[in-house]
Amino acid sequence: MRLCIGISFYNAGEFLDYAICSVLNQTYKNWKLLLLNDGSTDNSLDIAMKYQGDPRIEVLSDGENRGLIYRLNQLISLCESKYFVRMDADDIMHPLRLERQVSFMENNAHIDVLGSWAYSIDVTNKVCGILKVNSNPDSLMDVFSHSCFIHPSIMGKTSWFQEHQYDSSFVRMEDMELWARTILNSSFHNLQEPLLYYREIGVPYLRKYLQSMTGERILIRKIYGDAVSFIKYEKMMKTYIKSLIYIFFSLINGQKYLIRKRSCRVISFDYQCAMKELRDAIRR
Repeated sequence: MRLCIGISFYNAGEFLDYAICSVLNQTYKNWKLLLLNDGSTDNSLDIAMKYQGDPRIEVLSDGENRGLIYRLNQLISLCESKYFVRMDADDIMHPLRLERQVSFMENNAHIDVLGSWAYSIDVTNKVCGILKVNSNPDSLMDVFSHSCFIHPSIMGKTSWFQEHQYDSSFVRMEDMELWARTILNSSFHNLQEPLLYYREIGVPYLRKYLQSMTGERILIRKIYGDAVSFIKYEKMMKTYIKSLIYIFFSLINGQKYLIRKRSCRVISFDYQCAMKELRDAIRR
């Protein structure tokens, strides 16, 4: 197999079918899909087991709840393909995602990790906007401005991921810590087209967001150390301000507004095209 797709899932029964169908509907077919159960208590495991008839799909379950970071490193250790592909259990791949990313990686051997833009979607699979990131992230500024990667959009060399594993001490910030640790000695790129449907609107998010901001402050301290630095304290202050803003908008039920604000508007023609491609991605 040319590539291995790793999906860890925990109580993702509402959306897991969509994620798996979007892999099956890829135009690129030379893949293996690892579905790793993280101790789900809903029907997620039953949903995953339905697809074991496809020889390219393997379902793994040890009955334990170990968390995403542990499972990501486990998936990487199990990958025997040239490329490792990330995806979350509640997201949807654009039908051309693997074809476009494999082609780019094969023609640009110096690239270690490749991401893309993404469509932002809600719980009803409605496209709400486009999330964009930098084409060639190469600095800590890119990391701390959250313009490095959309995490579940990435594909990379398996050897790179096995050499640079996720740090379990950075819960909700495991990707940001990884990019900060490696960006100066690695080659990153993002395709400037949305190849993922990224579910964020309508999903309960406040607790996770505050965890992310706490993790970001820990990362800032790790990167900048104990030295007194304007840049360090500016970045720290931004995390507190963003947390307060998010708490305020949560109290007035305005999270959707904040999430939409960080997305680019989808014009009418693009919206119709995006919705058609999404329906193609999840057809059974």
